[in-house]
Amino acid sequence: MVYDVRLIDAIKGRKSIRKFKADPVPEEWVRDVLDAANYAPSAKRGEQWRFTVLTGEAKDAFLRMFDAELDRFIEKHGVEEAGSSKNSCRIMGEAPVLVIVWNSGKHGWLTEEHSVAAAIQNMLLRAYDLGLGSLWIGDVYYAYDAIRRYFGKDWKLSGAVSLGFPDAEGLSFKRKTVDQVAEFLR
Repeated sequence: MVYDVRLIDAIKGRKSIRKFKADPVPEEWVRDVLDAANYAPSAKRGEQWRFTVLTGEAKDAFLRMFDAELDRFIEKHGVEEAGSSKNSCRIMGEAPVLVIVWNSGKHGWLTEEHSVAAAIQNMLLRAYDLGLGSLWIGDVYYAYDAIRRYFGKDWKLSGAVSLGFPDAEGLSFKRKTVDQVAEFLR
């Protein structure tokens, strides 16, 4: 089922979803979301994004490791320093699909990370277009080295994206106006 949402409606309508139904997401839809990522602009046409898609037991095993790493972090630094990471771990467990997002760029350019961020934005918009909920998660950084070791990757960890059918509306909030975020010099 493709909703074929107008682009501006997807940009303005997409919300971060933090409650997901347990219903599985068809792999074809996940592939469609990742294919949208492939159309992001990239630094020097490097297409630096890479993805590890986790479902089922693979996702559960990863989350056990991640949760244990968060516990170690909290024990060392305190719960305040861990921010929303434990809640993010819960959300990742609830969503049927978890995509670990990597930056395979070899140059270390900031624009390589920008390229991966653009790919993630495309993922979120396509997920919305398909009627899926998504959440871009940065809290994986609390276990950056452990996650790279877990997957045996030397790529840079860029984040994670949870995907699934929404079980609640995302929060709406008033956005800043163009005049609040831009200056026009003439």
